[in-house]
Amino acid sequence: MKKIILLITFAFVATFIANAQRDIVGTPYTFNHNDISLAVDRIDLPAFDKEELMAEDAIRAKEGAPMRIGAMHHVSYNFNNSGRKDILPDGSTLWRLTLHSPDAVAMAVFFSTFNIPEGATMHIYSGDRKQLTGTYTVKDVESNGVMPSEFIGGDEVTIEYHEPADVPFHGVIEIDRVSHIYRTVLDIPGYTKGNVDEAEDCHYHASCPEGASWHDQINSVVRITISGTSGTYFCSGALINNVRMDKTPYVLSANHCLDGASSTFRFDFFYQFLHCDGSGLSPAKYVQGGEIKAMISYNSSTGTSTSSDFLLLLITKDLSTRPWSDSLYFAGWDAGGSSSVGLAIHHPAGARKRFSFPRQVFSYGNKYWGVNWYTNPNRGCTEQGSSGSPLFNANKLIIGDLSSGSSSCDNPSGSDYYGKLSYSWTNNNNSNNARKLKPWLDPDNTGTLSLPGMDFHGVVGVRDNSSHIRYFNVSPNPSNGNVTVKGSFSENNGICNVYNAMGMLVHSEDISLAPTFNLNLSHLNHGIYFVEINDGGQVYRSKVVIAQ
Repeated sequence: MKKIILLITFAFVATFIANAQRDIVGTPYTFNHNDISLAVDRIDLPAFDKEELMAEDAIRAKEGAPMRIGAMHHVSYNFNNSGRKDILPDGSTLWRLTLHSPDAVAMAVFFSTFNIPEGATMHIYSGDRKQLTGTYTVKDVESNGVMPSEFIGGDEVTIEYHEPADVPFHGVIEIDRVSHIYRTVLDIPGYTKGNVDEAEDCHYHASCPEGASWHDQINSVVRITISGTSGTYFCSGALINNVRMDKTPYVLSANHCLDGASSTFRFDFFYQFLHCDGSGLSPAKYVQGGEIKAMISYNSSTGTSTSSDFLLLLITKDLSTRPWSDSLYFAGWDAGGSSSVGLAIHHPAGARKRFSFPRQVFSYGNKYWGVNWYTNPNRGCTEQGSSGSPLFNANKLIIGDLSSGSSSCDNPSGSDYYGKLSYSWTNNNNSNNARKLKPWLDPDNTGTLSLPGMDFHGVVGVRDNSSHIRYFNVSPNPSNGNVTVKGSFSENNGICNVYNAMGMLVHSEDISLAPTFNLNLSHLNHGIYFVEINDGGQVYRSKVVIAQ
């Protein structure tokens, strides 16, 4: 057992709590009462063989399974059959239980029953008392009835429950699972042994200038930590817009990332390096809590022949209360069934966010988009942990989520397959709303098949990230729509997207780029438009007024 530190200063606790991500925080009873014995019953859980787990993971990777980072202990602990219970002088009850999972990098505790009265408190902390999470209340119980804890670094955690004497009923809890994290990939505040970036080196970091024009879309992508029946896993997903544009926090991912009906979800936002060279760690920004709204079941043995493998989650926490909500972006989408080459944004190996450039996007039956990658030079691909990540078309709209594939930095010639959003939209006219996307992303049945993205302030479409954008000249301006473009472009070909004053995409075409060329927008109505040219490595923009 790790040495227990008997004294903790108020300053340390205050600092830790200030950095916590929970809505309600507090201090365990024993942290403020030095007269309480720290001798607590400890249960030594069975040891896992890490080498055996890693060997299983190597096989799972070839089968297209999501990236596993933790194995699951199945247990049955409650107030009556385990732990130490003390009746204190004031009549209150204190219950504590220490769990030890040998050689765990981190641990999390899951409660199948969690019904405690108002005024009662529960916290979970590390064996050395340097990491703390809580206060937990009945509000933390998720829609599937599970109450998950956050992750604590190390191989030992203590659960502490304090119940005042005058409560209307006595609390009831049941611990049914304990996650044993065996990979050093979790970024846990205050714990230095984790946070190892296991991604391969062919992808672009999220902050690299090659993705500057995709700043908003990059901000929509999240890492998802999923804990279920058999283990804990990493997948990727994207915060996605809906036709009401009401900031409902839906996240699109892949169904094969699920691990049973009791799966719980943690969403890491802006989990990326601050600099293109892979330096500078962004502070942890996450919420815990999600529920399944729609999905198509997936069978790894039949793969792309059975379904489009999508999962739509709803984040159950209020994102507007987070100080970083201003930077959130709800990605747009295209359910029309056409494709173009855009960008793949993901968390390979559960690592900090990367992006990759597809070389070719092709239709693979009616359920999947196939993607081929660049091989010389390699401009990225995908890995385990990328599962569920979005594929964007040239108009920066999601057209699919990653289901399976054979690509890697060592095998860039391998192909990947993304479930088509156009098929998931109605799932071949499935009558069950829990098996298709349309009822959730177009709840008023407007018939919309293409929707732009939106930031947290309701600004729709393209936003002006001025520090990353170059400009070109247009003449005459105003004009009748026939204009001459003059600019210094880095490539010979690009995509021209035109947005109206409301940020809606009204025109898109592939164009040949030269220092001077003509552009015909005469078919558009009179008004103000924003013209964006993307040559694959840089974005250029100008304003055009059509008035003649």
